[in-house]
Amino acid sequence: MTVFKKGFIQRAGTACLLVSLLLVGLGCSKKPSSKNQPSIPFLPRKNYDTARLFNGIFLKSSVLCTNSPHTALSAVADTNSYQLDITLHVDWPRAATNAADITAATPEIPSLLPDLDQLLAGVTPSPEYAELLRHKEHSLKANLSSLQRLPYRDSLFDCQTILDLRNRNSSRRALFVQAIMNVNTDGSDGDRNLQIDKLSSTFQPQTNYRWEKTGPRPNPCLKEAESQLALSQAELGNGTLSSMEKTSLENEHASAQATVIELKRWSFLVGAADPFIVLPSFMVGKSPGQPSVGDYAIVIAHGILYPAILGDLGPSSKIGEASLRICREISPKSDADRRPSSRPEVVYLVFPGTAEKPFASPDYKHWSERCHSLWKEFGGIETASWHEWSSLEKPWPTPTPSPTPVATPVAITNVETSPVTGTNPAASPSASPTSILPSSSTNQ
Repeated sequence: MTVFKKGFIQRAGTACLLVSLLLVGLGCSKKPSSKNQPSIPFLPRKNYDTARLFNGIFLKSSVLCTNSPHTALSAVADTNSYQLDITLHVDWPRAATNAADITAATPEIPSLLPDLDQLLAGVTPSPEYAELLRHKEHSLKANLSSLQRLPYRDSLFDCQTILDLRNRNSSRRALFVQAIMNVNTDGSDGDRNLQIDKLSSTFQPQTNYRWEKTGPRPNPCLKEAESQLALSQAELGNGTLSSMEKTSLENEHASAQATVIELKRWSFLVGAADPFIVLPSFMVGKSPGQPSVGDYAIVIAHGILYPAILGDLGPSSKIGEASLRICREISPKSDADRRPSSRPEVVYLVFPGTAEKPFASPDYKHWSERCHSLWKEFGGIETASWHEWSSLEKPWPTPTPSPTPVATPVAITNVETSPVTGTNPAASPSASPTSILPSSSTNQ
């Protein structure tokens, strides 16, 4: 009896190990049997265990065994005889709509907005909140088969509320978003000499806020984009591609081609230098009253107000994103992989209908003046602490002029003097030094 029990425990331990491998190294661990358990195990048997995956998902696993009428020879060929079912349970949070819930996440809000109770009177969650949850659910279903692609808990529950608020006295409207803060490093500009942070795996050289290029210097990301275009073109010439591979490459080629065209024509915001925020694409410009790219915005973090604009669009399943410039002011340790806040405590106020067109190169002083004015219209206190932006743009290096050639004296003996023309083009009066412009790498 003792030998039989020992063998059973070994087989059960092996089964648990296989399930553990399927669940990213976390699965069932068998508890020691107590004296009250029967000495002879029986089927069906159910073992429960709980674990926590790397992304914060609490995992409850079980092993359910039943008796089959088939032999091992038949069972090994039946995929249903050994399978794993996964059900992801999510309890979606309600949107905060009262002062108590909003203040719990951002304690300084009542002192900054004295009329908060009036602003929240009779308010209901914006339809965008429910839409955000629908996009999150769609993303979860699409990525469930790959556990490592599921978001972290704080990324899934990234939004405390989305409200459409209006000051009754001034009629000034604002979209009120309370969420975490992710980092956006996107954007590039050939006309301004700015440092670009391209370390993010999702970096894009363009932003939706853009304006016509005015200078001759190429975009610092253009060379890489042209290389990607040439590579996709060469791969399309491979005659052994499957239909699916060809379609995928054609899409990549079209995207690379569009990127090259845009980088040659436009200048963009730069995440490491310009203060802007990002909203999910479904929340911008799709219906009347929604914010538009270029609208002015105010970020409130730890009691400080940061002037900004709505500068880019992001994925539909996440919210709470700001440029690296803003993130580093809130937390100097912020980078492409480290956000300044993982709690839904940051407030984003976006003022629909305030964008000024045509778009132009950032004017931080003007942006700040407009945000101050809009804040006052919305009912914010005049004594609020503001952060004022300064430009990080550096002057372009002065081109090094070509050295002026020095004529070499020629000794003349017993020859009738005559004008010396020489053969050096640089010595000719018609020749002029050639300017040397900085290469594209200077802008990086």
